[in-house]
Amino acid sequence: MLDADALPEIEKTSDGSKGAPGTGWCDALGSLETKLSTADDGTTGEQYALVNGDVVGATVFVPGGGYYPDAGSMIAAIEEAVDDCSADADQGDYGEATMEPISGLPDGAVGFTFTSKSSNPAEVGSVAFAEAEDGRLVGVGVTHSGDGEASVDVADLLATALERAADVDTKS
Repeated sequence: MLDADALPEIEKTSDGSKGAPGTGWCDALGSLETKLSTADDGTTGEQYALVNGDVVGATVFVPGGGYYPDAGSMIAAIEEAVDDCSADADQGDYGEATMEPISGLPDGAVGFTFTSKSSNPAEVGSVAFAEAEDGRLVGVGVTHSGDGEASVDVADLLATALERAADVDTKS
């Protein structure tokens, strides 16, 4: 779904069907992505290790099953998981960690940037999710460690992934 024209130099590509990177300290969201990936058969995705050390991923989740009959229910569950993580971070459960919403996303999309200053080096992860035209849920993310910013913008990644989602066959 993402490739060399959407990303800086790629070192390695691997299976990413368990969800997008970017949520290193948000256990509730990481666990939820695993549940979403098994909501119904067909979830597919890839992770890309970039030469600069950033990790990027894109996943197409297939709604179905009891708890997640559509992309809207998946997005609602994501927002609830992020709220749980935010409350845990406020209590200090994740050390020095913050979460901020991402602006500039398409209508109906949700996205968050998670920062762990307790990590050495500091780790910043951004994830965004939106419903594709075919009713599946697209998730993208990037994890960056150290100084500076990630080499890719998650809002741009989401726009590219949404454009290409219809061309992505689901695994069966």
